[in-house]
Amino acid sequence: MILYGVGVGPGDPELVTLKALRVLREADLLLEPLSAPGRTSVAGSVVRRHLEAPLHPLVFPMSGVPEERDKALKAQLATLAPLLEGVRSVALPVIGDAALYATVGSLFDVWRSTRPDLELRLVPGLSAHSLAACSAGSFLAMGEESFLVAPASAPFDRLTEALSGADAAALYKPSALRERLPELVRATGPWARTVRVHRAGLPEERTVSGPEAILPTEDYLSVLLLWRSPGRTF
Repeated sequence: MILYGVGVGPGDPELVTLKALRVLREADLLLEPLSAPGRTSVAGSVVRRHLEAPLHPLVFPMSGVPEERDKALKAQLATLAPLLEGVRSVALPVIGDAALYATVGSLFDVWRSTRPDLELRLVPGLSAHSLAACSAGSFLAMGEESFLVAPASAPFDRLTEALSGADAAALYKPSALRERLPELVRATGPWARTVRVHRAGLPEERTVSGPEAILPTEDYLSVLLLWRSPGRTF
């Protein structure tokens, strides 16, 4: 059986690739990643704008404890067993790019532990930082500039070291830093430009810049963009 991780972009249904739609249409079974039972997902909403096939919920607990997440996934896979009879391909749509911070990686590791013949294939999608930069009217990096992508949930000292050596950066999940977000940005500066884009590609998308961009936020779906120099804007 093949498990497809399908990147469907940050949330704008017009940014889904033709290949992603083809793979989703051809899959024998579609799963929908949820953060909690009864919730909806951005990835699922995007897929429903294009397809009428049913999506079966799969909850990825957001406790931050990998063991708890894996145990929950294994239990859910056991309940899905009757649906998998004769199934040759399963597709899990994920927001952004399937090769970057994607839940399909966790699912594959757990599933392969009980099904060693499982094969993983990834379909790339547009990353949130690319759309955020376009929304902000800026190129991410040009010429020989270095560009860093990092999760704000990483250890503070590692983030400090990584950001200090970058010409430009995209910081995912800045909400994870809480009150330490301004501290991190100031410790790794000076930064000539700071922009934070919330919910890129969704109807409620909004952009803040300057000092406001580095204030603590509770919005999980936000990306903080940092430029060492003013950068190329349009």
